[in-house]
Amino acid sequence: MNKQLSKSEALVFLNKMYRDVVIGMDDTCIDRYFAPDYVQVTDGVRSNLDEFKHHVRMLRQEVQSIAISPFTHYAYDELIQTATLRYIVDVEKKSGKHGQVELIAIFELQGEQVVRCHELSSPLDQGADFQDIASLS
Repeated sequence: MNKQLSKSEALVFLNKMYRDVVIGMDDTCIDRYFAPDYVQVTDGVRSNLDEFKHHVRMLRQEVQSIAISPFTHYAYDELIQTATLRYIVDVEKKSGKHGQVELIAIFELQGEQVVRCHELSSPLDQGADFQDIASLS
């Protein structure tokens, strides 16, 4: 059985995952943080682990840099090992365009691996350039 994470342990784990996978756009460390049967649903689009890895590789091709605000909302249910986050992502594309996207994410954990993620994204800028950045594939 996987170790149950406390609220503070889950926050440390999620911050490391965001640093390495999202901000670092490093698809080579995804297996460290995500279960083999990982499922993600972003804005209604379902993807598996391989599709998530592809998404990170596509981000690396399109995006110069990503920065994430401190979590403006963090709730964790230790009993069911589920974290809910709300935060802002600052994106600079290689084209030079900048934008912000607000995300709400619910992560289901098994030990130190994410087994499921449900995300809703909303671009904070009016242009269409960042509308699908969270589900780019």
